[in-house]
Amino acid sequence: MSNGTFIRRDASKMAEWDPVLYWYARAVGRMQQRPATDPTSWVFQGCIHGIPPTVTQTHEAFSQCPHGGWFFLPWHRGYLWYFERIIRAAIKEIAAEEHITPDPSTTWALPYWDYALDAPSAAPPPTFTSRALPAAFRSPKMPDRPGGTTLTVDNPLCLRDDLEPTTEAEFWAAPHRAKDKNTARQVLPYVDLNPFRAMSETIFAATKSRTPVQPTFGSEVSYTVMPHFQPGFGELENVPHNQVHGGVGGWMGRVEGSARDPIFWLHHANLDRLWSGWLDKGNQNPDHTSWLDHAFIFFDGNGQEERPTSKVVMDDARDYAYESLTDGSGTRPVILPPVQAPRAGERVLAASVANPRQPLDVRSATTVSLEPSGVEGAMRSLAARDEPQTNLILTVHDVYTEIPPGTPFHVFLNGPGGDLDPEGPYFVGWISFFGMAGAGGHDASYDVTEQVQRLKDQGLMPDGPLTVSIVPSIPQPATNIPQPSFESVSLTSI
Repeated sequence: MSNGTFIRRDASKMAEWDPVLYWYARAVGRMQQRPATDPTSWVFQGCIHGIPPTVTQTHEAFSQCPHGGWFFLPWHRGYLWYFERIIRAAIKEIAAEEHITPDPSTTWALPYWDYALDAPSAAPPPTFTSRALPAAFRSPKMPDRPGGTTLTVDNPLCLRDDLEPTTEAEFWAAPHRAKDKNTARQVLPYVDLNPFRAMSETIFAATKSRTPVQPTFGSEVSYTVMPHFQPGFGELENVPHNQVHGGVGGWMGRVEGSARDPIFWLHHANLDRLWSGWLDKGNQNPDHTSWLDHAFIFFDGNGQEERPTSKVVMDDARDYAYESLTDGSGTRPVILPPVQAPRAGERVLAASVANPRQPLDVRSATTVSLEPSGVEGAMRSLAARDEPQTNLILTVHDVYTEIPPGTPFHVFLNGPGGDLDPEGPYFVGWISFFGMAGAGGHDASYDVTEQVQRLKDQGLMPDGPLTVSIVPSIPQPATNIPQPSFESVSLTSI
């Protein structure tokens, strides 16, 4: 602690069992021993974010987490800040019982996982990078004492990654990650983690129900409503937030279970750090009373309920600082992907042939052709762009999965000869199943107006049918999990 400020450090730079990670593991283990009715228990704190079906108790504070609305960032900041105090109190309790001095809780702060720290390189790194889970979260065992080197004690930071659940019941039977995620390989490629686009925006939030969409740093203006989940994502919530949840997979891939994975808290600490870095660049938070005065429900280190507003969270959560506000803040992509669109348009230019639901391959590309509609010359009009005010919307309709597949998917428009480079001109954007798995089908829509113009200018627009390829970001080794699926793909104009 420096000048009364706790320093949150980057776990990806730490030794495997740095004291910060050791004491985090001990405190998590202590919280896991407490009854689920205790507000300072691991189960209770996780349920504040979302309730797995394995939990039957109810509480007013449960399932608060807002996604797709402008409370996404302040709510999670408060969630972290109060959780940090619960961890600190648990560390103090353990240290007193074991007569450990000086008290480690007096300097402990929640670490963050800077997964975008390592910029991309031509050759894959010889060992794991910041894009892999920190080693302390992958080891089944941990030291038996502070500073110890003998790994003999069960490690509460490590969840199983050897399950291949085929049903909802099997999925929720035990907290776990997607298969083989506890390896030293990258959790996600850099393109899925790069926060450059978010950090380049200057507006915190806007109403996204119009087209074209106004890109923003934070998520959609939701006034006094705090939606548990709606697809009104801002740039930060889309990348890297959703992609990291989907990439770690397992319980991290479901809103209801994600906070029960100890890496959740480091992931959100990094998002909070990026928000601090965004503000440090001179950007501004909302000043609307509906944002400032909205109250949340949290619990302090003693389990006492508190109801801070966004403004109080902003005022109180100032006793910590980050090791760096600029590391891992993104690098400019070769080509920025199109913005997400809130809805499809009304004039269908091309669509996939009507078929029964089509599975999405979790190992390789799924490609469909878009056949021109009955409107004569629609595709020629598209290529010529003789309607300059037209917005072109690509939509993958009714995307569904019962169980998170452990990877986001990349969407490509007309990549010839299998050109499926997410840094290339044909990359459209992402499909992430965080918050979507088990929740019914959803449409993934993208405003490709500028991209189509760019392809036309470069002579890359075809005369014939368009194709759309949907590719797993990381091909999955699992063989038995239910495959995601979709209904159809369309290109429309509005």
